[in-house]
Amino acid sequence: MKISYQSGFTLIELMIAITLGLILVAVAIQLLISGQVNYRIQTSASSLQDSGVFGVSYVTKNIRLANHGNAGVMNDESLYGGIVLSNQTSGSATPLADGNLKDLKVGTAVLTGTNLISANQNNDSAFSSYDKSDQLVIIYQAPMNTFTCDGKKIKGPEKTNISYAKGWYVIERYYIKKDAIKNEANLNCSSAMFIATDETVPQTYESTTISAVNTLTTNYASNAGEMIARNVEYMRVQLIVRYGDGSTRTLGINDYNAIPISATVKHRPAIIGINLGWLVRSSEKVSMSNKKSFLILDKTITVPNDRYMRHIYTTTIALRNGGLGDVIQ
Repeated sequence: MKISYQSGFTLIELMIAITLGLILVAVAIQLLISGQVNYRIQTSASSLQDSGVFGVSYVTKNIRLANHGNAGVMNDESLYGGIVLSNQTSGSATPLADGNLKDLKVGTAVLTGTNLISANQNNDSAFSSYDKSDQLVIIYQAPMNTFTCDGKKIKGPEKTNISYAKGWYVIERYYIKKDAIKNEANLNCSSAMFIATDETVPQTYESTTISAVNTLTTNYASNAGEMIARNVEYMRVQLIVRYGDGSTRTLGINDYNAIPISATVKHRPAIIGINLGWLVRSSEKVSMSNKKSFLILDKTITVPNDRYMRHIYTTTIALRNGGLGDVIQ
């Protein structure tokens, strides 16, 4: 009878196989972790770009329309002025000059309140340790049938063989809205529409009817509007102005409003452009993020150690409807 013998792995061979298997598992785990880290970094960078680039593009498209429908330069005394810097009255002379929102009302109530106009340090930023964010309010006349920043339909000019109707005026308010529950902030925009003096009323377009001149469809200051860019933690606004001697200067909104009016300086200078700056945060946390201080135009913001990526986006917008070469004497 023939006897057969079976041989298996030796202890050393088994230990070598286990060691090689553990090495392969470790490599696979490392690749998985590395892939997850790279995915978070790419997602964070993508969210930064989406919010920053899209936010800049979306905002500048409408801001370039500021003062459309008005003639000449703009300042805090221009009725329906492109950059809203004053309410019903403006200046410090006697009598007071008319403001950008002169005679505008909601229902029968004349517009009042500081939240109606552009201002520095007007709204909460993402964190209380930041400076408050600025607010920008603009007015323009619709050049065609289009949409406001928060998606409302606007009626543009309408011409027939026997009549001509101007486009509706639009007020848009750009500001940072803090979400305390989620501990974040977003760039929002709210809007309102109205028909100027001497235009025919009522007018209806789509589902909106305006029955009286100088009467807003809604109070844009108390209306939250719509989010147009996520995770925008801080916004800074500067005005570019041209003086009567042709010189230019960049200054904050509140600095502009603080320019004294006197017997020799009767009007504040013409506004020919604006600078906008945003501090944008990523949607994902990443371990490589360690930058703690950011300069947004002329303001330095110190951020918390929360491992989010952040980036600064800035843009300069020339207000072509405000008479780029004109001055206010």
